Amino acid sequence: MTILMIRHAHSCAVADTPPLPAQIAGHALCCQNCDSLPALLRCLQHAQRSRPAWIVIETGAANAEQWALQGAELCAALDALPAPYIEITRNDADTLDSHLHPQHAPAALICGGAADASRQLSLAIVARRLRAAEEA
Repeated sequence: MTILMIRHAHSCAVADTPPLPAQIAGHALCCQNCDSLPALLRCLQHAQRSRPAWIVIETGAANAEQWALQGAELCAALDALPAPYIEITRNDADTLDSHLHPQHAPAALICGGAADASRQLSLAIVARRLRAAEEA
């Protein structure tokens, strides 16, 4: 099984971020970068096909027009995810729930803070949840 991290970043910007571990609690970590709502939609659709154990979604700011154009498809893609997800966002106004109102809320919402620290925190939560599931 894998853990999918969808990062809100331009591909060229990722080179400036600290490396992430290759595995979390024995599960491979796969990263995809998206810098727009259409790219986020493609990443969510990929997650439906690849069926990861967990998904971490880092969202970015978008304007009202973008949400209006992509919102319904994004909401459907979130509702169709095959695994629980954690959302990372910079502020409350940019959460997926505040724009989309999906049927399933994230398992955790990490709001604010530095992007690298938020990613590490989200992966620590995933690791703990995976270990707890294995011990049950």
